[in-house]
Amino acid sequence: MSEHSAVIEARDLRVYYEEGAFLRRRRWVAGPISFHVHENEFVGLAGPSGSGKTSLGKALLNLIPTWEGDVYWMGRNIRQTSLRVLRSRFGWISQEPTLVFNPRRRIIDTLRETLMVGGSAKCHQRQIAHACDLMNLDPALAGRYPFELSAGQVQRFALARVLMLEPKFLLLDEPTSSLDPMNQAQILDRVLEWRRRYGLAAVVIAHSHRLLTRMCDRILTLENRA
Repeated sequence: MSEHSAVIEARDLRVYYEEGAFLRRRRWVAGPISFHVHENEFVGLAGPSGSGKTSLGKALLNLIPTWEGDVYWMGRNIRQTSLRVLRSRFGWISQEPTLVFNPRRRIIDTLRETLMVGGSAKCHQRQIAHACDLMNLDPALAGRYPFELSAGQVQRFALARVLMLEPKFLLLDEPTSSLDPMNQAQILDRVLEWRRRYGLAAVVIAHSHRLLTRMCDRILTLENRA
């Protein structure tokens, strides 16, 4: 397959941080790297701590401004086009799912808000119920607050929140690192099931080579720049 048909593509992507209080200078922390991910393809991003895996992932989704190179979403250069229409099709799952939810709001309030902001015209209740079913969650649990749920349930709701927008691409940043083995297996099974049903594309960031081997079609390894 040609890279021009990729869901997401990076060309000479590299990330930097700015240092210095007066004389600002760039410290390069990751890259350059070029790769592409097609529909129904999972690509792993491996490397030691400090190699810039998460920074590259955030740059792919334009969540940080300190990057150079080119990133294309469905063939569109994200520096040259409005991302408003495409944003909901490119999701992110972090290793800290509790950051997604306001502890003072019920889970369902966040899910409804996500659908409204994402511009969904479908029945919100039906979409939430469908996502809960695929995540093997009782929809009634959405009426609770985050602190009333287990870590595994919160992570599955975080996945449901992203997947109910029907993304084309998902960045999974250590999605199971804070979970016990049973919950890890459940999360991975749910993600792979969504891939089988809907042709999801993803970049998976993890330290675990076993996890990447299980989930991904190919693995890219970063070196520590230090």
